[in-house]
Amino acid sequence: MPHLLRRPAGLSLRAVGRVVAVLGLFSAPALAADAVFPPAGSVGLVPPAGMTPSKAFAGFEHRSGASILITEMPAEAYGLLVEKFTPEALRASGFSAQRAGEALAVAGGEGRVLRGSQAANGVTYAKWVAVVRGGTGTGLVTVQVPETARGQVPDAAVEAALATIAFRAPGSLADQLAALPYTVGDLAGFRPVRTLMGNALMLTDGPKDVDPDGTQPMVVVAPSMGRAAVPEGQEGAFARRALATFREIKDVTITEESRAIRDGAVVVRLRAAGADAKTGRPMAVTQVIRFEGPNYLRVLGLARTDQPEALARAERVAASVAMR
Repeated sequence: MPHLLRRPAGLSLRAVGRVVAVLGLFSAPALAADAVFPPAGSVGLVPPAGMTPSKAFAGFEHRSGASILITEMPAEAYGLLVEKFTPEALRASGFSAQRAGEALAVAGGEGRVLRGSQAANGVTYAKWVAVVRGGTGTGLVTVQVPETARGQVPDAAVEAALATIAFRAPGSLADQLAALPYTVGDLAGFRPVRTLMGNALMLTDGPKDVDPDGTQPMVVVAPSMGRAAVPEGQEGAFARRALATFREIKDVTITEESRAIRDGAVVVRLRAAGADAKTGRPMAVTQVIRFEGPNYLRVLGLARTDQPEALARAERVAASVAMR
C-alpha cells in the first residue's frame, strides 16, 4: 500500500509537517457522533463495510489491501495545500487524476477531492485524495483500493464514506503522544508539535508550529508501518534510497555513513549536505534508520548549516526511541 509507506502523495516532508489536508464533494454529511475517529484524532468518518480501524496508522484497512489514511495538520495548512491541489502538482508523485478537484461537502467546514489512480509495487490502485478543513484543523484523507478489490470496496462505498467526514475536538498533545507505538526518552531540546498519521511525530526547535520557510530545525520520527523486512546486508543501500526521497533538499551529497549493531538491530546513520529545495539556502540533514525484523524506524533531522548542533541533537532523539 504505497501511501502507508511514505508521506501523503504530492506533499514534501515539510509540507506534511507544516501544512494540511485535502477535501472532496459529496452529499449531506453524517453527524460527528456516527463517525469513527483514530485514537486522540480529530478527523474521522464512517468507514465502508469490511474496513476496520488500523493498529499501524491513523485510518482504516481492509483484508483486500484497501486502506484509508487520515493525516491531521494545523488549520493554517489548508490554504497552502489547496493552492497545490491540482492534477498537475500531484502528477510528480505518480497520482494520475481523472479531472480537476471538486468541492466536497463537510459538516461545519469545507473541502476538495481528487479522484484517480496510482501504481506502486506492481499494483494499480483506485485513489481518492481529499483535503478538508473544519473546527480548528485540517485533514488529508487518502483512500486507496486495489483495482482487483473494487468489488469488495466499491466506488460508491468510498464516496459514501467521504461524505461522512467529521471533526471533533482534538485530543491533547499528551494524548497524541500516548497513542504512538513508541516512546521518545530524550527530546534533546526539541519540542513535539504534533503527530502525523497516528504513528509519526514531528518535533521542532523554535516558536513556530507552522514554518513554511524552514528557518527552524525539524525532526520527524516515523516507523515503517508493516513494510516487508529489508534483506540482510542491504540496509545501507535502502537508507541511501530513502534519503533520496527527501524532497526538502536538492543537490544532496552524503558526507558521512556508519553502520552499527545495537541490541540486535542494525542501525544505519547518514549525514548529508544540500540546498533547500525552495530557497536554495544551504542545509544539512541526518537520517538514522533502525532495522529490526520485518520493521524499521526512521528518524530524520533537518537544519540550516549554521545550526550544526541540531543534527547531533536529532541523533540523540533517534537513540532514545523505544517501541512500546
